[in-house]
Amino acid sequence: MQTKMALDIKLNSGKIITFLPNMLHDDLLSLTDNQEIVYRTERLILVQLSSYKIIKIHELRMIIYRTLDQLRYHKIASKYYNKKLS
Repeated sequence: MQTKMALDIKLNSGKIITFLPNMLHDDLLSLTDNQEIVYRTERLILVQLSSYKIIKIHELRMIIYRTLDQLRYHKIASKYYNKKLS
């Protein structure tokens, strides 16, 4: 997926890294092999992120989790929560 967005992520350590869309794509692919789920979720998350210039890592993870849950991918959301938020 190609998108041009300037977004930085602030890690818990305070370090700033550049957001790359393939990071999101890879995270979603680690949860499911279903390309439709990955595509739909990715699109909605990228739209939500378009208003940010910098985002804290926890906030980014919560957006990913909430988006999965809102799309009713509850099992995948739970997997993501256990992997990244617990």
